[in-house]
Amino acid sequence: MTGDNLPLVAARSGDRRGNLPADLGPLPGGHHGLSREQIVDSQRERLLAAIVEQVAADGYRGTTITEVVKAASVSTRDFYELFEGKEDCFLDAFGVVRDHLEDLVGRAAAAEKDWPHRVIAGLRAALDFFAAEPGLARFCLLEAVSATPATAIAFREAVLAGVPALAEGRAELADQTSLLPETEDAILGGIVSLATRQVIAGTAEKLPDLLPDFVDFALGPYLGAERAAHLARESLDA
Repeated sequence: MTGDNLPLVAARSGDRRGNLPADLGPLPGGHHGLSREQIVDSQRERLLAAIVEQVAADGYRGTTITEVVKAASVSTRDFYELFEGKEDCFLDAFGVVRDHLEDLVGRAAAAEKDWPHRVIAGLRAALDFFAAEPGLARFCLLEAVSATPATAIAFREAVLAGVPALAEGRAELADQTSLLPETEDAILGGIVSLATRQVIAGTAEKLPDLLPDFVDFALGPYLGAERAAHLARESLDA
């Protein structure tokens, strides 16, 4: 699945307890006219939506395959034809969200005129996305880190994917080697940590309020404290 299918695990994913909306419900019986490929795609989409919902509500360890297949209206046999197990399904869903978020951030950044404003636009897009989808915020920022070693690696790789865009800020420095090689990693880690605390507190909808602090924190090492603080204040009015 690609990022274009994210609504299947987000906006169209139904309520908190796994009740999927009609367009993600079970296929009609009888001669529905769908090809085998269409049926399999529908089953996969419903399973991804279901695992996001169940994990967001009960945590990875509290989620069972029995609950996932029931919420998705898919048989256990069909589940195992699509996924090796719960972890595999989780990773697939995480990948869909990751790809969609990367696309959102990339498009937001591309519309800006310079590097500082590209960073600000990317941060805003990510915060707005998770604020609108608190279930996905829990799924990605909390559960992915601790579910299994494989999900933790996938989360780490997703965070590190932001390093090149942030490292473009070194061009703003007179001496591009003046910052430690791990600077970008540390900045992204700090941002994720603060966002995660907001999600843990149950106030993911307030994530956009963190934007000025994130702008100041992310831009300061490259632009200096004064200009970073100015851009942080500016981000409040954008």
